[in-house]
Amino acid sequence: MVTHAPGPGCRQRTPAPDTIHPLHYPREAPVNSFPPDVHLTIYGPGHFPDPSPFAEHGYLFTVPGSYPDDTPAHTNVTDWEMAVYLTGDRDEWEVRDVNGERRVWATAGSRREAIGLAFLEIARKRRLEAAGIAAKRRAAGLEPVPPYAVEVTSSITLVATPAKIAVLDRIEPAKGDTPARYHVHDVNGGEPYVIQETDGVTLRTSTVGVLHARCGHTPKAAARFEDEPGALRFAQRALDACWPCDHLPQA
Repeated sequence: MVTHAPGPGCRQRTPAPDTIHPLHYPREAPVNSFPPDVHLTIYGPGHFPDPSPFAEHGYLFTVPGSYPDDTPAHTNVTDWEMAVYLTGDRDEWEVRDVNGERRVWATAGSRREAIGLAFLEIARKRRLEAAGIAAKRRAAGLEPVPPYAVEVTSSITLVATPAKIAVLDRIEPAKGDTPARYHVHDVNGGEPYVIQETDGVTLRTSTVGVLHARCGHTPKAAARFEDEPGALRFAQRALDACWPCDHLPQA
């Protein structure tokens, strides 16, 4: 590593020039003791506006909202972006969350150990929070898990013109005098082709989902409800089509 001095009394190390670095933890480690794979992306000066508790140089990584996987799906949170960096004063690696409290989750003498300890502390905190949610549900006389869930399973965007309707693959934005180009394929398949914006294009996105009702399924990403009317109202407003999970149409 290269050492540089950003200011008096502060010493930092510039990360190695690899943009993505996988960390592999021991296969014999207990489940959830360490993250299975962590991909690090380098950040540099200016990434965090001042004032900032983060070092100028470091790495970013993600803790999935579903981690640890032994907590119920209805207690999952959004993915957390984390930063790990070398502190200037104590020559230690430190891990903080980027978008939340920005608290320190772990410090250690090596980057690998600091990340592993941060995952362990996050798992401990999330298990406690899941237990607290379970206790509140019991006290309120609710079932252990919300019995109804609406899961978005797919969406499709159609490109409609006066002459045809096709499925959108991607949009090539307009450049100067060149109109936007819509790369599409026919509803029944076939070779891809292009529709010009000047062809009178209308876009329509349709979203399809599944209603889970006391079925035992635990989708990781779903809107959850305590009663069926609430789930049905949400499905009617958020989806273009929805089927009960035990009556899905056959492909």
